[in-house]
Amino acid sequence: MHSLRISTDAKPTKQFEWNEDLSDSNLVWLNGETLQLNSLSDEHKKRLLFTTAPAPLIRDHTKLQTRQRQYRKKIKTAITAEYKNGNGTAAKFLEEVLDSLGHISYSKIDLFKTMEMSRKNQRIKMLETYLDAHNQMQSRPNLNCTFIQEGIFKIPHQWKVGNDLIPLHEYVDFTVTFLTHHFPDYPIKMVIGHDDERHAQENTGAHTHYFLSAKNKITGESDLLRSQKIVVNQYIEKVGLKDKALPVDADLSVEQRKFFGEMFQKMVFEYANEHLFSKKGLIAELAPESERRSKQRQKMNQEAKLPKSEREFNFHNLMIKKKKEQLLELNYQVTNTESRLDEKNTQLNIMVGELLMLKEEQSETQQKNSILLKQVQELRAEKQTLLITLRTFNDELMNKLTIFCTKLFMALHTKDLGYQHKAMRFLDEAMNTLLELPAPVKVKAQKLISKLSPSRKEDNFRKER
Repeated sequence: MHSLRISTDAKPTKQFEWNEDLSDSNLVWLNGETLQLNSLSDEHKKRLLFTTAPAPLIRDHTKLQTRQRQYRKKIKTAITAEYKNGNGTAAKFLEEVLDSLGHISYSKIDLFKTMEMSRKNQRIKMLETYLDAHNQMQSRPNLNCTFIQEGIFKIPHQWKVGNDLIPLHEYVDFTVTFLTHHFPDYPIKMVIGHDDERHAQENTGAHTHYFLSAKNKITGESDLLRSQKIVVNQYIEKVGLKDKALPVDADLSVEQRKFFGEMFQKMVFEYANEHLFSKKGLIAELAPESERRSKQRQKMNQEAKLPKSEREFNFHNLMIKKKKEQLLELNYQVTNTESRLDEKNTQLNIMVGELLMLKEEQSETQQKNSILLKQVQELRAEKQTLLITLRTFNDELMNKLTIFCTKLFMALHTKDLGYQHKAMRFLDEAMNTLLELPAPVKVKAQKLISKLSPSRKEDNFRKER
């Protein structure tokens, strides 16, 4: 079911054994043709399952045998009774059931219900019980021989051999070639190639599952294990270990089974190196004894017979491991991000403090600017007032200077004309105007009068003043 990618409600863990997003890459080899596994319908897969796999072992095998024998005897008694009661059709039908070989269809129960018979319900229950025991005992392989052999060919993820180097179809072709070369008399039921037991970002782990019939198509004997011992003995002789040849017709001891497994694996490696790996620049070697005895290897060997979902080393647990690794990485990133966030918060707090200080400085500056602006406005008003006052002063000064100059000129002019009395009067008026002039102008005007008037006259003027 794992190989065919069959999931059922009874086995919900199947969905954890592979990556559904990659299932389109899986292949299946059937009767010499390689197809996409997904191209097969569910019904086709189930037919392959039931025609390839042996029937499950019967629980309480002895009890079923006893029940079949007991109810066979009851049916024979019922046949005699039904013939005696004139129900020949039912009696003859039961005789045919007892004479039937192999699986008997349960539809016969419905047909039997339509017939005339005595103690009908009891007879129907009897037939149901017999068929149930009979059918469970049919078509069972001998429990002491191999019915079919499943094997796997895989390069583990750890060796980093990608499917770009060895595509899945080459794994399938090699598996078929190896089985056909070494065991040509044993039909290959199917070879399934998987490339979906990995993460989408990986490209390693492609592998094949082969299902080899143990029944020799020439002799009809189920003797695959015997033939495999013969083939391995041939290989043992080839590598110069003839004295260690294995018994073909006897059971192997624990040590012999271990030696058989090692030789078989070396034989596979040698064939793979020659027909697959060497042209890819690869070489396969048997793991050193120290690695094969490692705790992990021992655990994998112990789990080999368990269902995929119950093994530690499976796709589901691989994904859990990767998720844990991703979680650790995310936790590291979160911690790192939180640390950087703390640093940014500290920087932000510093910037906020600086911003508050700048706002305070800005507020103080605005207050100072407001005061300065008010002062400027007051100074401008004062300036305007002073300008007006200055204009008024200048006008008054010019008037007074004009009067002063006019009086002084008339004094000088009348003096020149010999009108001393008038000259004195104009000079007095000029001197009166002089007193109203500002000090600096008054000094200059006095100097001007001194230059234009006789000193004696100036002194008399001063005395009179």
